[in-house]
Amino acid sequence: MTKPLFDQMKHPDWPPPQTAEKYRFVAENTQDLVGVVDMEGIVLYASPSHELVLGFPSSDFEGNSAFYFVHPDDLAYVKSQFDDMVTLESKFDFEWRCKKADGSWVYIETRGTPIFDENRKVVQCVYGSRDISERKKAEELLLRTEKLSIVGQMAAGVAHEFRNPLTSIKGFAQLLHEGNEKPEYIELILSEVRRLEAILWGFLTLAKPQAPKLKEVDAEVVLQQVVLIFSTQSLLNNIDIIEEHDSEVPRIYCDENQIKQVFINILQNAVDAMPNGGIIRTQILSHNSDYIKFRFIDQGIGISAERIKSIGEPFYSSKEKGTGLGLMLSNKIVHEHGGSIHIESTVNEGTIVDVILPIYSSFLKRD
Repeated sequence: MTKPLFDQMKHPDWPPPQTAEKYRFVAENTQDLVGVVDMEGIVLYASPSHELVLGFPSSDFEGNSAFYFVHPDDLAYVKSQFDDMVTLESKFDFEWRCKKADGSWVYIETRGTPIFDENRKVVQCVYGSRDISERKKAEELLLRTEKLSIVGQMAAGVAHEFRNPLTSIKGFAQLLHEGNEKPEYIELILSEVRRLEAILWGFLTLAKPQAPKLKEVDAEVVLQQVVLIFSTQSLLNNIDIIEEHDSEVPRIYCDENQIKQVFINILQNAVDAMPNGGIIRTQILSHNSDYIKFRFIDQGIGISAERIKSIGEPFYSSKEKGTGLGLMLSNKIVHEHGGSIHIESTVNEGTIVDVILPIYSSFLKRD
């Protein structure tokens, strides 16, 4: 087995014994998790802080696979990050869930740094990690608050939208009750019921708090469901939402509810920016062989170059009653999915928001 980093003395003069001992002292007297793994993910060294944070003694880590302690839902993502570190020969940062001795899971933030041999080949990885569970709880609270804010803004429109199909259903049911039976009446009733179900389903999936669940989903369907939720509000604001996409849309690997939240935040901003109505275009475009682009184009008031620099910062918003949390959380969600958000805007002309996400096949390549 390859010796741990602290025991390696590749060069006779570096590091001097006292320096190596200082490194060991720092690693063994910090609450952060410090460790070394080889290219197979086997832990060669684990600082004593592992027992303080996770409950396992360091000896339970050393000699075993680091992947054993990773939550099953995060395993593919963690392995892909590790592989990218080796391939790209660069540092990597990611968040994941780690097993504790009591059987629970704790959110961990990790930074890994590759270690090279004399031939510039990556042979080990030094990692530093910390417990971010409390921060994650705060972020979840912000996310739920933002969801409630958006739902509140759409409530009046939803009530209006429900009233129309319910009136139709009531009227046709009355005709059927009076003996005026026509096949088209029943089809119209069923059509209106399906529409109500679709709107209700969209709200319920957003309101129900769930742990992130990555799965293969249809990118086109995800966007269509969000547009359906917004159809009410767009009609009330004299806004047409036009959907455009490539002929063949690849599937994506994501937490469906989180990505829907991102799209809703973007569409809500677009609607708010168009008080006099207009057109919003949603597009699904091929970005390259591994990514897909969701583009949102509005005809709103736009954002100045100075203000666009601060977009995404908490408590900065171009809206009078905005908190700025919506785009901040959207950025975080997309980043955690391995994607990115890009914004272009011209004052009094409109804004283009691109959400770039990896397609499902790109995740398969990493496994």
